[in-house]
Amino acid sequence: MKKIFYMAFMCWITLQACHSSQKVANTNATNSSGTNTAKAVSKKQEISKKGAWNEEDKKNFISSCEGEIMALKDTKDGQTIQGAGVSIEEFAKKSCDCAFKKVEKNYENVLEAGKDTEGLAKIGGECGGEAMNALMKK
Repeated sequence: MKKIFYMAFMCWITLQACHSSQKVANTNATNSSGTNTAKAVSKKQEISKKGAWNEEDKKNFISSCEGEIMALKDTKDGQTIQGAGVSIEEFAKKSCDCAFKKVEKNYENVLEAGKDTEGLAKIGGECGGEAMNALMKK
């Protein structure tokens, strides 16, 4: 029963992190006013597409996701994670890497992903559960 609680809790944490990535996407959309393509072309950087995001979008997504989880380190939630014998650093990396792979596979770029709250929530739940399950087995 305790393991189920921790799994559910980690799913919730990852959902929050994916939601944070959505906020970054929305902020980028507001600030760029459609200039992401122009930026990519001017930097000779590839434009993100489904299954092959550019490095900037990948970095923004993972950084936002991991940052949201790492912010919990010294909180009650962080202590709960550590109490399950799981390193927050490992959990953040594993769950956000998983989330990125799934998001990259299903969305054109970070801006498109940010528009699908339900999809990100589902991915966050799946990846949080997978990461917690794998890390609790260590």
